[in-house]
Amino acid sequence: MDNLISILHVLAAIVFLGPVTIAVSMFQGRARVAHDGDKHAVGSAATLHRITKTYGFLSLLVPLLGLGLFFTDTAFLKDGRFHASILLSVIAWGILFFLIIPRQKVLMADLGIATDDDDPAAALNVGTTADTTATAVDWATITKKLSMFGGIFSLLWFIVAILMMI
Repeated sequence: MDNLISILHVLAAIVFLGPVTIAVSMFQGRARVAHDGDKHAVGSAATLHRITKTYGFLSLLVPLLGLGLFFTDTAFLKDGRFHASILLSVIAWGILFFLIIPRQKVLMADLGIATDDDDPAAALNVGTTADTTATAVDWATITKKLSMFGGIFSLLWFIVAILMMI
């Protein structure tokens, strides 16, 4: 049973964390090109945003399987690298759900292609004022922050992967 859970854990990490990490790193570049008027980039930015949201949510399957594996053997409970991996994973998901996705929603709304479930004003408390007129979105600042948070997100997963292999 341990082997099956371990295989499912690794496969879920590859299938779900790989695409979300790539989408997070590519989104701000495509969104910036879309903002400059490239119609093809609008579609790719929308797709990357959808991948980030969908695969980000589905990637929560990875720690569930990991915790299942963690509690099947007492050796896992005593190994500090697994504790560190869990902590880094929680931080990475926090960055994704509370810093990256809300900023992507703001840019998507500014491009005029936000979906119904996107509420960019609530996400960052920007985008609308009390009289419901739109405020200007600072593309330079938001895309720089997306690059920074995306890099931190990717680095955390790289560290977790190394911890799992040693």
